[in-house]
Amino acid sequence: MATLGQDLKRERELRGISLKEISNSTKISLKQLEAIEQDRLDDLPGKFFIKAILKAYAKSIGLEEDTVLNKYYEESLLQAPSPESKHHKEKHKPPIPRKIIGIAILVVISISILIIVYLTSWQKKTPLPQEEIKPWTLSRKEPPISFPGINPSESSVIEEEKLALEISFTEETWLQVYADGKLEVEDTKMPGERISVEASEELLIHLGNAGGVAYRLNDREGKPFGASGVTVRNIRITLENFKDFILQEPGEIEIPAK
Repeated sequence: MATLGQDLKRERELRGISLKEISNSTKISLKQLEAIEQDRLDDLPGKFFIKAILKAYAKSIGLEEDTVLNKYYEESLLQAPSPESKHHKEKHKPPIPRKIIGIAILVVISISILIIVYLTSWQKKTPLPQEEIKPWTLSRKEPPISFPGINPSESSVIEEEKLALEISFTEETWLQVYADGKLEVEDTKMPGERISVEASEELLIHLGNAGGVAYRLNDREGKPFGASGVTVRNIRITLENFKDFILQEPGEIEIPAK
C-alpha cells in the first residue's frame, strides 16, 4: 500500500509539476516539501505545520485538501503505539534492586542528621546581633526621593486591559493565531489582506513567513517577527510582556516591568 508521501509525489509527477514550482507558489521550503514526499514527517516542526503544508501542497496540485488530511490522520493512527504494547513495556521494566534502595535511604538519613547537627551547633555558637534602636530614629521621617525631569503623568507607562492585534499581509503567509487558548485564525493570507484579533490575557502566533506581515498591537506599531520566508513558532504576547513587541517612539521613556 502506497504511503501518503508516495501518493502525493505520484500525483504531482502525473500533472508535470516540480517541487520548485510548489515551493515558489506556497513559500514552503524545498526541504520541507521533500520531507513530505519521503514520509520524513519527524523532520518537520509539528503537527499543525504538517497539516498546513499538506493543505498548501494539495491545493497547489489540484487535490482535495480533506482527502489528503484524512490520509495523514489514518497513517498517524496506524503508527501510534497501542495501549497493549505500552502496558507490555511497562510490565517488563526491570525492578530496582532492594539493596540500592536501602543504600539510598541510608544516605538521605545520614545527610539529614548531619545538617540538623550542624545547624544546632551553629545557632548555639553564633548569637544573633542585637541592634540598638535610638529613640530619635523612630520619629524621624526621610524626605521622599524625587527624580527631576520625569513626570509620572507624562511618562510612557503602558497599562492595558486587553490585547488588540491588527495584522496586514505584504506577502503570501500561512499563520495560526490563538486568543486566550482558542484558535481564532488558521489560514493562508495573500498580500493586501488584513485580520484583527483581540484577547483578554494572551495571544499565541505561529507564522510560516515571518517577514510577510506587518502588525499593530494596541494601536501601536509592532517590531518585525522575522525575515521573509522564515518560519517562526510560539510567539507568545501577554499583558505583561506585550510592550516588548512595540516599537519605541522617539522621546518615549520605557519603564521595565517588575
